[in-house]
Amino acid sequence: MEESGAEVSQEQVLEKRPSNKVPAKQQQKQQIFLLIILIAVIAGVLFIFYRNGVIGGGSGEKPVEQYLQAIADKDFEAYTSAMLPLMAEDYRNDLAERGITPVEYMELLYSDYYGEFGDDLSIDIEITGRSRVDAEFVDMFKESYEDIYGETPKLGRALEIDVAAYFSGSKSADLIELECYSVKSGKSWYIVGCDYKTDDANLSAEE
Repeated sequence: MEESGAEVSQEQVLEKRPSNKVPAKQQQKQQIFLLIILIAVIAGVLFIFYRNGVIGGGSGEKPVEQYLQAIADKDFEAYTSAMLPLMAEDYRNDLAERGITPVEYMELLYSDYYGEFGDDLSIDIEITGRSRVDAEFVDMFKESYEDIYGETPKLGRALEIDVAAYFSGSKSADLIELECYSVKSGKSWYIVGCDYKTDDANLSAEE
């Protein structure tokens, strides 16, 4: 039996199918919309990182880590360079007046640590949290700084850095939780102090 009617080619069948193509203008609009969303998300993440000191002029954690490591290493230069310039100068002047070596000065300054844990003290540091401190803390620090050094420091952001520090040596070992504070001045971050989280510790980590 012969087929009736005109033979339909494959090309004609394909031409009659509904098109799934998105018009060029609409596709361009969708791409621009998605790009805007992506840029907004990235900008939001970068702002959070910048506000918390993760990017932009270094990290607020770095001077805290440097400060604690310097205590373990008895490294006076690393210790003072983690501080605001006038605070560091105060320590350098004290060292010069005592007429002792930088290592001897660190041993004197932290004799309680070395006596408790041993002269071969090591400190393993883990950052467990970070948060931005309120304006009241910054104002109080500025007032204290001015009373001691005679000028008001120009500070940007200030962070509280939570630290789990494992102190160990030939005599003993202990895990000590600290709340350290760093501030941004100019393009750099500096440590301004550390406190114990608990009240039962006998040692002081304040500068």
